[in-house]
Amino acid sequence: MLLGFPLLCFAEDAAKKAAEGPAPVPGFFGTLFPYLLIAALVVVAIAVSFVRTADEKTERLLTIGIPACLAVAALLEILALYSVGNKAIWWCDPDRYGFWGGFFRFIPLMLVLVGQIASIYTYQAFLSNTHAMYGQDVRISLKPAAIALVIAFPLALIVGGLLQWAGLPKYLQETGLFIVLFGILIIGLGSSVKKNINQFGKKYGTAISVFAVIYILGIIAAVWLLIVGIFQMIIQEAVLVVLAYFFLFKTGILEGLITASGKSHGAYDNKGNWHSTKSEALRANYSDNDKK
Repeated sequence: MLLGFPLLCFAEDAAKKAAEGPAPVPGFFGTLFPYLLIAALVVVAIAVSFVRTADEKTERLLTIGIPACLAVAALLEILALYSVGNKAIWWCDPDRYGFWGGFFRFIPLMLVLVGQIASIYTYQAFLSNTHAMYGQDVRISLKPAAIALVIAFPLALIVGGLLQWAGLPKYLQETGLFIVLFGILIIGLGSSVKKNINQFGKKYGTAISVFAVIYILGIIAAVWLLIVGIFQMIIQEAVLVVLAYFFLFKTGILEGLITASGKSHGAYDNKGNWHSTKSEALRANYSDNDKK
């Protein structure tokens, strides 16, 4: 997917890859390169955030380089979702690799997503430690922009649907939809930009706000594909369980196993009668002996 192809699969045998057939996605995102690049960029950004230097040029380079790495990774995620949709997770598709094959490819994907989310905090720590002018508690404003980007489109669709249900003319429906959509985006993004400018100054605050929007959109794209992948594995596992149940039930294997399991805890008495427990069988034998 987006978030980096599992590095555990990087050294797979070439013959095995050939046997699996070509990727179902054509072009750039049908290769492993963009996914490996995303993972590498996130790892590099986090690692470099812990570098401390007294050299001003190096410090300035890192200040720009870290968000640049994260922005490129996010742009690749956005492009992957835009270009090939949900097929962007072809490399951990359980239909292609089986449940366990998809599952083990899925683990590094989740780890890189966690790293991508954590990277913004490591970058803030870097700024706090290396840029005294920003204070000791640097906070890049993300929340207002993130909320706006997440809720704007769904709320606009809801409002548009309500206006259509109310029987208003089409131009009023479209006007209401766009007012809600852009109103939420302007308020949310504007709030983040204002806070970042107050924190970092006009030039760098504007630049960090642009980065923040790209970063948030990349996270949204990644989380969406993560959810799609989880549902794919859950659905396949549910289908396997249902098929296995019906196979065992129809062939009588399940009934035989249940019967055998139940009988393994019981016993027959001297007359050959079955009892659910050994103690019941013994009592029956004693009862027969007393009658004799």
